[in-house]
Amino acid sequence: MILGRRGLLAAALALAGCTPDPTILGAPAPVPVPPSPTQSPAARAAVAALAGLAWAIDAGRAPADAPEGYAGWADAAAAAVEAVTVRLLAADPVAGGEPVFPAPTPAAPAAATAAEALAALAAASDAAVTALRTGALGALDQPLRLLYGSAACLARGLRAPGPAPVPGDAEPTHFQATTEQAALAVAVSHVWALLYGLGVGLGRLPASSEFEEYGVSRLASARELRNELRSRLSEPPLQPASFELPTPMESPEEIREGWALLEAGLLSGLGRLAAAGGTDAAHHLDLLVAQGDAVTALGRPLPFWPGWA
Repeated sequence: MILGRRGLLAAALALAGCTPDPTILGAPAPVPVPPSPTQSPAARAAVAALAGLAWAIDAGRAPADAPEGYAGWADAAAAAVEAVTVRLLAADPVAGGEPVFPAPTPAAPAAATAAEALAALAAASDAAVTALRTGALGALDQPLRLLYGSAACLARGLRAPGPAPVPGDAEPTHFQATTEQAALAVAVSHVWALLYGLGVGLGRLPASSEFEEYGVSRLASARELRNELRSRLSEPPLQPASFELPTPMESPEEIREGWALLEAGLLSGLGRLAAAGGTDAAHHLDLLVAQGDAVTALGRPLPFWPGWA
């Protein structure tokens, strides 16, 4: 039988009525929620210790007999501690970003004599160094290890008022891992440059210069460091006959500044050595932390992130 146009339309409507309804009944599937970031115990302990250091820095303002210039130093020191703290409160401290973890509530500064305040500052600095050093030794990658080690170096430099820390040109960022041997070679090259600069400076200092005793002492300790690091290289490189000096080194002030710049260069070299870790990771870290003293002893301020370059 041949169906007419009306018949075909009626058949199509009847067939459509038998087709299941495509509408999906029930509640929609939940949207996946990303897991909340978790702060590591090392970061939590470091942040707490830094809060104590910030408190001690601020408390030193109260005594009437506070050292001259303390307020200006304290402003810079507090800014440096804040820069480190903000990083450790981020989900990824190396990359930085907005804090996602709560910051400790700082205690109200207590009035004290200058001597008591400075003793509290030294104790708070030591506690921060210990917490940050623990974080460095427990870090699983080189950038995070250097971040903690750098912060420990800064915290040690805040043990007493001195050259006020400055922001500097470098800050933590992710980088490609290096080997312990490659880092040792870089550190040795910086020690060589320092030894060369110390020799040149000592040869040009006038008699009875205030920097002579420092230069002689530092020359001896730098030689010991060179011998130690070079002995651990599987293939020690050849030492160049000379190095480019960072200043003309014609006057005592130029010599002091030149030595300070060479010490800062060694600080960067030891930073990457500390980051590399290896079998002597704890010793490498201690070298980095202590090197800050050599920089500030010559009147050069530490950057907020010493060892990053």
